[in-house]
Amino acid sequence: MRDRTMRDWKPQAKFTSRRIRIMKIDKERVRSILFITLSNLGDIILTIPVLEKLRHGFPEAYIDVITGAPGKDIFVSYPAVREVAVPKKPRSFGKRMLQIIELRRRRYDLVVDLKNSLVPYVIGARFHSRLFVSLMNGRDLPGSGRISPVRHKKEEHLSRLLGLGIDPLFDAGFFIPVTDEEKSRVTEMMDSGEGKKAVILNPGAKSHLKRWDAVKYAGLADRLVSELGCRVFVTGSDEDRETVQWVTSRMKRPVMDLCCRTSIGALLELMSRVDLVITNDSAPLHVASAAGVPTIAVFGPSDERKYGPLAERSIVVKPGVSCRPCGRARCARGRVNGCISGVEIDEVFQAARELLEGENRRQYGRDSH
Repeated sequence: MRDRTMRDWKPQAKFTSRRIRIMKIDKERVRSILFITLSNLGDIILTIPVLEKLRHGFPEAYIDVITGAPGKDIFVSYPAVREVAVPKKPRSFGKRMLQIIELRRRRYDLVVDLKNSLVPYVIGARFHSRLFVSLMNGRDLPGSGRISPVRHKKEEHLSRLLGLGIDPLFDAGFFIPVTDEEKSRVTEMMDSGEGKKAVILNPGAKSHLKRWDAVKYAGLADRLVSELGCRVFVTGSDEDRETVQWVTSRMKRPVMDLCCRTSIGALLELMSRVDLVITNDSAPLHVASAAGVPTIAVFGPSDERKYGPLAERSIVVKPGVSCRPCGRARCARGRVNGCISGVEIDEVFQAARELLEGENRRQYGRDSH
């Protein structure tokens, strides 16, 4: 069943520089920046607004990026990025020191490290982000006026700019480069198939506890086609191939299987052209946020306040259990598929109907009290 409308949890607070010593940085003298981002694709996407702030805050500087392997394709053609490094984890102290020596040799003017390591301190950067900062002005939060213990990861990453003289506003956008070839490929995809509304289903996720049942995804897709006249695309990475096959093989209605057929840029372009994205808590959820497309996110153990959709029109569907969000890799109550199995097809379908036919933005889920 559907829950009552819940409060809009989308971040509204403002950062504060109170108790933060603002560095006096002559921006014209900052010519080289090292940006150390995260390793997993979903986490990397949520750090892009920080890079956007650096790019526009220091327009005369070039930026080198250290990232995980999934981030290479995003940053290699990114404006103002000179070099992208995907370092292997050093197997010895000596190799680690060689990495440090190489970074010291480059004499970066500014280092922004989202991994909270000691690298900015040991390589001798002139300026660097701090390990710990005061994050929010609690008076601007709705409710009791106290500082919220839970922040969206996008906000958390932007807070690292406090003290650098850069205003970390929430409206820092996402930017993912899209090539002309990717745009042409998406045009071909969109020209195939029939349906008034185009919907993307993304049934994959790294953890099985974050994956809504493939059989339910298939049932949902059939209803979207038969009852709402939608054209359905199913996306996924190579790791999601088996899950996508489970979905498509159990569908009774036609669907376009795009598993392993979209790069990150092409996925962003595709999402920007469809009417709705329905996804688990996974990297494509954050691509949908970057595209600004109406989004339904099915959540299990992870916290939607930290990782939820940022699109203006979005709905979170979640199970009504008191133990979530727990963030655990294994269900403490012994559920094989975790609490996400408690989300029913009709809950997601009704949310899809509302976003496809209406204008309201809500969050749904059974009451856990």
